[in-house]
Amino acid sequence: MAAVCMGILLLIPLIDLAMKRYVEIHFSREEERLIWKNRVALRHVHNEGMALNCLDRNPVLVRWLSLLVTIPMTIYYLILLCKRGRNFEKISLSLVLGGAISNLYDRFKRKYVVDYLGVQTKWKKLTDITYNLGDMAIFAGAFGMLICGIFRRKWVLISRMRMCRIGECENDTGDRTSYL
Repeated sequence: MAAVCMGILLLIPLIDLAMKRYVEIHFSREEERLIWKNRVALRHVHNEGMALNCLDRNPVLVRWLSLLVTIPMTIYYLILLCKRGRNFEKISLSLVLGGAISNLYDRFKRKYVVDYLGVQTKWKKLTDITYNLGDMAIFAGAFGMLICGIFRRKWVLISRMRMCRIGECENDTGDRTSYL
C-alpha cells in the first residue's frame, strides 16, 4: 500500500505541474477554451491567494501558511504509512499532500498558483471558479479524510460496545473493569 500511496503522491504534482506548464506556454492570461461538449473550460488564471482568491492581497502570508500546514501533515503521513491498515486514510492523505505539494511549488517558484480548469454551468459564480488538479486532489482527499474520521469514530464506538457485551468496559476514569 505504501507504494501505491507514494505513487499517488508523486503523480498528482507531476501531472498538475505539466498541465500548468502547458497552460502557461499555450494560453495567454485569462484565455479560455471550451472542451468536452463545451462543458469544461481550460483557462489560464493566476491565483496569488488561497481557494477563491482568499488572502490574495497577502501572497507572502499565503505562501508561509501553506508551508506551515503542509509540514505537520507530511510528518503525520509518514507515520501513518508505517502503520498497518487504514488504507483509505492513507490514500486520502496522499491526495491531499499531492495537491498541496503541487500548489506549494507554484507559490514558492512562480509566486502564484496557476489554475486552469472551470466548469460551464447556468450559475455565473460557479462558472467563474477556476481550479487545478491539485485543488481537486485536495478536495477529494479532504472528503476522504472526513469519511475516515466519521467511520473511525463509529468503529471505535462499536468496538467499545462489543467489549462491554463480552463483559469488559472502561469506566469513567479509563480503567478497564470486568462485569462478569
